[in-house]
Amino acid sequence: MKLQTQVFFASIDQRSERAAGESACTALVAVIANWFQSNHDEMPIKSQLDNLIREGSLEWRNLCENEAYRERFPDKHFDLETVIQAKIRPLCVVPEKSFIGFFHPEGLEEEGGFDFLHGAMSFDSIWEEINHFGSDNCRNGNPLVYIVSWNDHFFILKVEQDAYYIIDTLGERLREGCSQAYVLKFDKDTTIQHLPNETQSSDEKLAGEKVQQDDSKEALTEGTEIVISNELGSIEGEELVVCRGKESCKEYIKSFLAAIPIRELQVDLKKGLMASTPLHRRLQIEFHYTQFVQPVAQFSSVEATADEPAISALALV
Repeated sequence: MKLQTQVFFASIDQRSERAAGESACTALVAVIANWFQSNHDEMPIKSQLDNLIREGSLEWRNLCENEAYRERFPDKHFDLETVIQAKIRPLCVVPEKSFIGFFHPEGLEEEGGFDFLHGAMSFDSIWEEINHFGSDNCRNGNPLVYIVSWNDHFFILKVEQDAYYIIDTLGERLREGCSQAYVLKFDKDTTIQHLPNETQSSDEKLAGEKVQQDDSKEALTEGTEIVISNELGSIEGEELVVCRGKESCKEYIKSFLAAIPIRELQVDLKKGLMASTPLHRRLQIEFHYTQFVQPVAQFSSVEATADEPAISALALV
C-alpha cells in the first residue's frame, strides 16, 4: 500500500544528541499535548517542535534522577500515569473520554490464548467513537488531543474538523533511517492506494526499494508531500485508491503503524514461538484524552481591622 499526504519535519528527533531523550517518548507526548492544549488553533513550526523535543527530553532526564522512578522503571521508559502524576506540565487524562482496545487481525480469535478479544473494544470501534466525538466538539473550534500508546511507544493524535494529525518524536516510526520528528497531516487531499503486483526478482525488489528510500530522503522538507509504501504490491493492474480524505489516518494506523508488529505476531504463532511480551500487549492500543489542568487558586485570609478591609492573597499552585 502507498500513502500520499503532507508531512512536516523537525530538525531533530528524541534520539538526537541535541535532545538526548533516548526513551523520553512519554514525557515528550505530555509536553507536546500540553502545548496543543494551550495553542488550540496552531501547529508548531519547525523551531517550536525542536524546542518541545528538547524540553520533553530534559523533563525525562530530570525524572531519571529520581531514585524511586529508576527502581520502578530500570529501562527508564516511564508509563503515562507516572509522567502525569509527576506534573511536568499542567495536563490530565480524562478516563471517561479515553479508550483501550485491541487490533483484531483476521483468524486470530480462533487461535488459543485470544479469549481476551471476545467482547473487547476493537480499534475500529474506538475510531468510530473518536470520529463521532470529534465531529461534535470540533465544530466549536475545540480540537481533541489524544496521547496514543501502541507497541511500547507514545505519539500524539490531534483531531480537527477537517484534518487528523499524527505527531511522533521518533523518526524511525515513519521510515527506516529517518532521524527527524514529524507531523503527518491527513486531510481531503490524502490518499492511500494499493500498489499493482510486481514480477521482479528479489534483487530487483531490493534495488527498487533502495531507490525509493533515497528519493524520499531528498523530499523530506517541511510542508512537502510524501509518498510512503509499506510493501510492493498486492493486486494486479493499476493502483487502486483504498481511501481518500482525513479518514485515511485510520487506515494508516492499521496498515502502516500496526501492520508489521501484527504480521510478526502471526509469524510467531505459526512457528509456535512465544515472546516475553504477553499476547494482549502486542495487540493493545490506547487513546488517552487529554485536558489542560487549570491552576488551583488558594486564598489565605488576613485579619481585618476597623480601618482596613480584609485582603486575600492569591497563590497559584
